[in-house]
Amino acid sequence: MKRAHNKSGLRLPLGIIILIVGIAGMVAVILVFSVTLRFGKLSFLKDANRESEYLTIPQFEIEAPVLTTPEPSPTAEATALATEVPVDSGTIVVSQYATLQIGAESDSVAALHNRLMELGYMDYDEVSSLYSVSTENAVKLFQRANNLDQTGIASAQLQEMLFASDAQSYRAKMNDDGIDVKDAQERLWELGYYADKISGYYGPKTETAVRLFQTKNAMDVDGEINRDVYTILYSDQAVSLATPTPTPSPTPGPKQASSGGKTTSSTPKPGTTATPRVTAVPGKEKSSYGSGISGMIACAEAQIGDPYLWGAHGPDAFDCSGLAYYCMTKAGLSVSRSSSSSYAANDRWKKIDKISDLKKGDLIFWCSPSSDKVSHVGICTGGSGFIHASSSKGQVVRSSIVSGKYWDQYFVCGRRVFG
Repeated sequence: MKRAHNKSGLRLPLGIIILIVGIAGMVAVILVFSVTLRFGKLSFLKDANRESEYLTIPQFEIEAPVLTTPEPSPTAEATALATEVPVDSGTIVVSQYATLQIGAESDSVAALHNRLMELGYMDYDEVSSLYSVSTENAVKLFQRANNLDQTGIASAQLQEMLFASDAQSYRAKMNDDGIDVKDAQERLWELGYYADKISGYYGPKTETAVRLFQTKNAMDVDGEINRDVYTILYSDQAVSLATPTPTPSPTPGPKQASSGGKTTSSTPKPGTTATPRVTAVPGKEKSSYGSGISGMIACAEAQIGDPYLWGAHGPDAFDCSGLAYYCMTKAGLSVSRSSSSSYAANDRWKKIDKISDLKKGDLIFWCSPSSDKVSHVGICTGGSGFIHASSSKGQVVRSSIVSGKYWDQYFVCGRRVFG
């Protein structure tokens, strides 16, 4: 018979051992779970206790994972390319220019005048802020040069073109028409290059005459009258081709006709110019105003109020050199139709270097604010007074030289054409 105490003694240690093992297992599980919670893949549970599960957009952007691998810095070439790509801001670009037309008066008109003078569509003059008929005609010439409809209105788009660094300067070309073309035909006839009708229409025969003139005068040959051709054409340096015999009669060309004493035109084709506004005064033209200085002054005074028109030399419209030419010929002088700079360089006439030495009947010359080249001419009426065809005022006017003002500042010289 076994002893009872031996059996119950063995059972007591086994229970204790199981308890100890159980406790140890629980401790191990707790330790493993704690380590995993802190350093393992379940760390989001810890974070979830600290932050709301509903993240706002800014929070999302801030807490987005940061790339540990840095991106390479952009090259200079890539940066330059990026700056060349236009960014669409979604805004509408508004032009800095407002539409200008007859009757407008502002500093913008004065700036327009100055630019038209720079490009050769008007004689240099003391600028005006009034948009007159002469402004309209100059704008038409610019539109003609660029093959645009000749409205005479300076729209915002037109001014963008006009004030651009590569704006087209004065030119006359095939299919153009206007008083400036008529004037050029007369000068080409005088030099022997042109023998057809003086019509004011720039057709194939006019282009051929211009090409001959360019060839004979060692110029680039393109058949167009640009500013360089114009300068030589109306100078004493122009080389003649031959002496013409019959005097051509001015007749209406394909684009022009005369009606009721007022110059009119048919509807021009694109690329041609509408006829400038010039109204003839019936019975105004005289065969003579007398000879010498008195005749020259009388003639000039009779033209006051006549419109300014580039390239015109009477009897109803004038540019500055056209007025001088008209008055000199009416007073008995034998002169060619030339530019103001050519008249200023005529050494056959005595040069006057001081304003105080000017006398009645002298021609007076001025340069522009941007150049010392002669670009305007007037007729002295005695003292500081003179008559001239003013491009900015749009007509033949009286003016005077005032110390320190425009006509005093840009005075170049005078020429004594009589005596």
